Amino acid sequence: VSMKYNALPTACESFTYGEVEDYIVVIPTSFNGFSGDGNNSLQGSDIAFTLYPNPVSRGVLNVKVASANATEYTIYNLVGQMVAKGAFEETIDVSQLQSGMYMLQVTVEGQKLTESFIVE
Repeated sequence: VSMKYNALPTACESFTYGEVEDYIVVIPTSFNGFSGDGNNSLQGSDIAFTLYPNPVSRGVLNVKVASANATEYTIYNLVGQMVAKGAFEETIDVSQLQSGMYMLQVTVEGQKLTESFIVE
């Protein structure tokens, strides 16, 4: 991050008055405590949660929850903003979403399972 006195700095610019600071950005591999590795079963249960196709190109995301009843879903963008929510269905229309990466959170037996997906 750089700040120049009384002006905006440009890339690779040298200036006399201002400040430059370096920061580390940590991008976690999990969202709400669940990993993004596709293994989203709840501890001590036989709940399996899968979604396909991933990436989504036709606007419909298929979600399968085995051995349990899902009640609702929420879709978040990577900034953490909720972009869609509703009663759980095995097909979710994501055609209104812009291209990018999203997180799908499904409520199953009071627990929340989360998995990432991409919209092309």
